[in-house]
Amino acid sequence: MTTTDDGVPSYYYEPPNSLPNMDDRVYRGLMAIGTLATLSLTFTTVLLSFITWRMINWKSHYSSAVGRNQSIVLIYQLILADFLQALGFLISFHWVSQREIIGPNGTCFAQAWLIQLGDVASALFVLAIAVHTTYQVVLSRRLSYTSFLYSILGLWGLSILLTVLAPIIGGRFVFQNTGVWCWISAENEALRLGLHYIWIFIVEFGSIIIYAIGFYYLYRVKRADAIMIQGSSSESLRKARTAMLAYAIVYTILTLPLAAGRMASMSGNQLSDEYYLFAGALFTCSGWVDTLLYTITRRALLFDELNVYGRRTGANAGNPSSHGNGTGFQRQSSTDSILANNGFGDFRGIKMERTIKVELDDIDSEGARDGGPREVYYASVEANKP
Repeated sequence: MTTTDDGVPSYYYEPPNSLPNMDDRVYRGLMAIGTLATLSLTFTTVLLSFITWRMINWKSHYSSAVGRNQSIVLIYQLILADFLQALGFLISFHWVSQREIIGPNGTCFAQAWLIQLGDVASALFVLAIAVHTTYQVVLSRRLSYTSFLYSILGLWGLSILLTVLAPIIGGRFVFQNTGVWCWISAENEALRLGLHYIWIFIVEFGSIIIYAIGFYYLYRVKRADAIMIQGSSSESLRKARTAMLAYAIVYTILTLPLAAGRMASMSGNQLSDEYYLFAGALFTCSGWVDTLLYTITRRALLFDELNVYGRRTGANAGNPSSHGNGTGFQRQSSTDSILANNGFGDFRGIKMERTIKVELDDIDSEGARDGGPREVYYASVEANKP
């Protein structure tokens, strides 16, 4: 068996392990993938920079730290994973310029590594968003911030592990041309299944099932239960949950064609390069589509930070403009704080039911700044009075 100067068996550089002569249809398809990857890379870079800046300078824009909004932090991780994936597909321009896909080599390894890491990480964080949202809906609870951060680190650790295991188990030549880009070679189907496919299908179908359970519980089981907030607050909560569901739906639409094609090839049904080019182009859209989705749903996800305030008693209580310096307003976003201010302390003792009237200033409106009418909310609560 002949080898190159790098010790790579020469048959790896021959079809089908490599693509030494790229025809026009693959050339045009990879150009489209590279262009969409550039778009996704640009969008995700801008969004990551924007969110990072707002996390650092949140006091100038919000009533509480954006970095402690768990939904925003999860989406931030998803966009970061999309960034890595787009970076991997951007290497398509290299293959286009060479008119060939040759591997294994450093470029092929880098593309396969970035695509595998970005793909698995985005899948895990889509699932995490589904679990996190449903956990809040069903149990009406939120993870402590420390536990939440450990969960984030754990998901990234699992993503890196599933990427590192490919060359550890499959050897140094595991990343090769797979048709129109580099990834885990076709001779390592078991690794493809264990390190990639199974996680993608768990996310695609698991997240939809998890959201279905959450929405069923919210609208059918808890409709007449302990706390129902009417008016704008209820609408904001509904929009936030719907916004989080949108990420799972978008992920499933963009990834299912590629995953289905790979599974078809495992069962012996070989699909054309045109199919994989189309599926890859669709998959590469994840970055810019998720970025646009965040732009559309941003206010629904930040309704606590943007809109919910309670007036603090004191010298500045009658001055709506004093919210800018932080002395006239106190954020009052949780149901617990509303209950505490209306006679419900520690939830032990006699069960009581009470309807609470909450008046809030819409500080973003002209009417509120001019002393206009206040927003009125009613919350029907059932709790234990000590």
